[in-house]
Formats: sequence, structure tokens, C-alpha cells
Amino acid sequence: MKKIITALTVALFTTAAYAAGPSFAEADVNQDGLVSMEEAKVALPDADEAKIAAADANGDGGLNEEEYTALTAS
Repeated sequence: MKKIITALTVALFTTAAYAAGPSFAEADVNQDGLVSMEEAKVALPDADEAKIAAADANGDGGLNEEEYTALTAS
């Protein structure tokens, strides 16, 4: 039982660290203050387009730092 709990704990933290992805500054390759859909797809290859679009809370077509941080924290 102890081995199972240890394995699950390691998997949880490994997944969380992987899901975090690069920082906003690293993802915003052209440094325009927004992470575009294209930049997000490169920075977060496991996030599908629908999830990225849903993170665009203000609907401006890009992710600001707050939206990007919320996406990578989920």
C-alpha cells in the first residue's frame, strides 16, 4: 500500500510540473504581451485548441499573462 501511495504522489507531482509548461514570457515568443493560439500550441503541445480557446476569457484572440497562468495551472 505504501508503494502505491508513493507512486501516486510521484505521478501527481510529475504531471503537475509537466502541465505547468514554459513561463508566459517564454511562451510569448514575439513579446507582444499575448500568447497567440500558435504560440500556445508550441508551448503547450498537450493542450488542445478548444482548451486554449476556452482560456481566452476576454475573447481577444490571445492569452494575456493571467489567462495563460490559469491555463497552465489547470
